[in-house]
Amino acid sequence: MPLTRTIGTHIICSLDNLEERHDWESFTISHNPDGTRTAQSLSRFPGTQVVRHVTQTVSADFTPIDGVSRLFIDNVYQGMLVRRVVGDTLTSMLMPADGGPIDQATIKLDTPDTVLGYHPSSVESWKLMKIDRTIKGPQTMRLLTVSHTWNGGTLEHAFKLECQVEYLGEETITTPAGTFPCHHYVWHTLAFDGDLEIYTTGIDDIVVRMDGSEKRVRYELETYEVKEYDDVREFDF
Repeated sequence: MPLTRTIGTHIICSLDNLEERHDWESFTISHNPDGTRTAQSLSRFPGTQVVRHVTQTVSADFTPIDGVSRLFIDNVYQGMLVRRVVGDTLTSMLMPADGGPIDQATIKLDTPDTVLGYHPSSVESWKLMKIDRTIKGPQTMRLLTVSHTWNGGTLEHAFKLECQVEYLGEETITTPAGTFPCHHYVWHTLAFDGDLEIYTTGIDDIVVRMDGSEKRVRYELETYEVKEYDDVREFDF
């Protein structure tokens, strides 16, 4: 199959003031020739309170494969986390900012549908891809995330969450990037971050819009471009 590259950006704004919009995240997502997907993102909280670089790869059915996260808090580098999943085992390596010893953990996944979280908004939807869209009502999502904070302001091997997610059907959503047919989910994160309304689109289920009830915040697709590359060589070396 060809390689498909999607590039785009998200903005952040308050649900109480949708006109005041700020740059939030830029991303590149590749739908790879073997069917896997790789997302690269740069997230910046206003004032650079949090700056996060993430690269993560999932299989054709959105099963986690690996990921890397680098974190800055208030302009200070916090370190890097590297994870890899083989079978039912997650291996995680935390590399501290001061160059100290690498902290490695090996974690057995409780169920085959366990997903990994890294906190980028563009593919926050990948956490939801084990939800069955044919089932009405709440379903359990089992998540191992890199941070216990709502904004991803820490680096940890695997903070465990079990939350309820509901699939509400298909809707059409319009943003500055265009009009998109979307799948609509509600993720009940409880005390972690309240309810998140998430709308996804395309073959890679990219987030078009995400509204958070607890923090009264919206993340929305600002720019979006898809390019497909076939396997015909443009020139020979």
